[in-house]
Amino acid sequence: MEITCSPFGPFETNCYLLIDDAGKRCAVVDAPPDSARVLLPEIRARKLELEALLLTHGHWDHMADAHAFVAPGVRVYAHSKDRSCYETPQNFMGFYKMALPHLTAVDFQAVAVTDWMDDGDSFELLGKAFSVRHVPGHCPGNILFYCASEKAAFPGDAIFEGSVGRTDLPGGSWAQLLSSICTRIYTLPDDTALFPGHGSRSTVGREKRANPYARPEADK
Repeated sequence: MEITCSPFGPFETNCYLLIDDAGKRCAVVDAPPDSARVLLPEIRARKLELEALLLTHGHWDHMADAHAFVAPGVRVYAHSKDRSCYETPQNFMGFYKMALPHLTAVDFQAVAVTDWMDDGDSFELLGKAFSVRHVPGHCPGNILFYCASEKAAFPGDAIFEGSVGRTDLPGGSWAQLLSSICTRIYTLPDDTALFPGHGSRSTVGREKRANPYARPEADK
C-alpha cells in the first residue's frame, strides 16, 4: 500500500493518501483545510476510486474539508465521542476564530459519518484489514487506525515524534492520554510505523525508548 503525507492548513495538519497495491483505489486519513482542493484533483488525475475517509478525531484542523470528500459510496469512519464536532462544527467556530479571525461559517461545515467506530472494531479497506483503538486524552474521540499487514498506525494527535498531544483543550486529560499511549499504542509491535496528525513519522519502538513525555512505565 502506498502512503503519502501532505501537511495542510494553518496548523500544518497531516493528511494521508492511501493507495491500494493495484493503484486503483484510495482512502484519505483526516481532512485538514485545503486538503480537498489539492487531493481531489490528484485522485481524479490518477483515476483512483475514493473508498473512504478515516477521521482520527473531530478537531477542526483535522476535519474542516471532510464534507468535500463525501460522495456516494464513500465511507466515513470516526468515533461518536466527537460526534458534536462532526455534526455541529459551527458551535466551535468562536474558539478557532480567536487564533484565526479570518474564518467564517463557510469554514465550518458538517460531515455525515457513516460508520461510528469504537475500540476493537475492524473493517476492510483497500483489500487490507484495519482495526481501531480508542486513544482518548487529547480529546474524547481520538482513535487510532491500525493496519497490521502494512505495519502502519494512524494515531491522530495522541502521540507525535518525540512528543504527545496537548490536553488543555475541552475533554482533554493528561492521565487519560498517558494511559491511552501505554495501553493502546505501546502495545503495538515495535516496528509499527506511526503516522501522526502533525510532524514526522516515527515507530512504536522509537517512542517507547525515547519519547520524554510518555515512558512505558508511566501507566504502571
